[in-house]
Amino acid sequence: MEINQVLSYWDMSQETSKQIYPSAWQVGECYILKTGSDINALNNNLTLIRALSRQNIPVAGIVKTVNGADYVSIDNQYYFLSKRLSGEHISDIYSGNYLKLSYTFGKVIGRLHRAFLKCQGRIYCHDNNYYEEITGWVWDTFQNKNIQSIPQELLTETITALKEVYPKLTRQLIHRDIHPGNMLFCRNKLTGYIDFDLSQINARIFDLCYMALSLLKGHIYDSDKTAKWFEILKRLAEGYETIHPLTEEEKNAFPVIMLSIEMLFVAYYTNQNKAEPAAEAAAMFMWLWENRERVRLLS
Repeated sequence: MEINQVLSYWDMSQETSKQIYPSAWQVGECYILKTGSDINALNNNLTLIRALSRQNIPVAGIVKTVNGADYVSIDNQYYFLSKRLSGEHISDIYSGNYLKLSYTFGKVIGRLHRAFLKCQGRIYCHDNNYYEEITGWVWDTFQNKNIQSIPQELLTETITALKEVYPKLTRQLIHRDIHPGNMLFCRNKLTGYIDFDLSQINARIFDLCYMALSLLKGHIYDSDKTAKWFEILKRLAEGYETIHPLTEEEKNAFPVIMLSIEMLFVAYYTNQNKAEPAAEAAAMFMWLWENRERVRLLS
C-alpha cells in the first residue's frame, strides 16, 4: 500500500514522507511512521512507550488515528505514528571524546533500567531464558545448517560457561536492542530512546554487552580502535555503575554474554540467508574468544 494511503488514517495523506529505514518513514518534520508484522512486538512497544512516558523518560509520543486508535492494520502489516524526537544518532564514537561518550552511554542505559524496574511489575513483559534460547534455536541452527565458521569446541565451551553463570545474573526488563541507533542526542545530551519492540526480562548486563558490541562492530581489524574499545568497555560499565553497581558475577560474565550474542547473530543471519553479516558475526566471536581474558579483566 502507498504510504500516503496509510497516512490518510491520520488525515496526513498530503504530508511529505521519506523512508529512513526499511520499516520507518519520516512524515513532514514532526512525525515518524513505523510498520511491522508482529502484533506482539507492536503491543510491547506501545505499552512500554506509555509506561516510560509516565516516568518522564524521553520517548516518542503516540499519535492516535482520526478514529482514536493507536495503530492501523492493513494487509497483515501494522502501522503506528509517533512524534519525532529531536536530536541525532551518534554514528562514530571514535571520532569524538570516546571516553566521555561511552561513560554517558553507560549512564543512559542505567537510567533506562531504573525506569524499567519501576514499570515491569505493572505491564506484561516477555520473560526470556537466554540460556534456553542459546541451547534451543541458536544451537539447532548451528547443527542443522552445519555452520563451520566457529569451531564446535568453542561453541560447547561457551554454552557450558553460560549455563554456569546465567542463573547468577541480575535479571530485569531490558531494552534488548540498545545501540547508538536507538538513542538520540543533542550536544552529547540524551534527547530520546526509541524502538522497544524486543524488550524483555533478561540478564541486565545483556544491554551493556550489546551496546559494547555495537561499538566494536566493523573495527576488529583496526588495532587503534580495538585498543580504544577496551577503554570504552570500562567507561561504559563505570557510567552504568553510577546508577546500578554491578556484581562480581556480572563483571566476570561479560565475555560469555558477548560470545553468546555473536553466536545468536551467526544463527540469525544464517537463517536469513545473509552470508556476509553471518561471517562478520563469526569473526567477532573469534576475536572475542582470543581476547576474552581482557574483557574479563573489566572486573
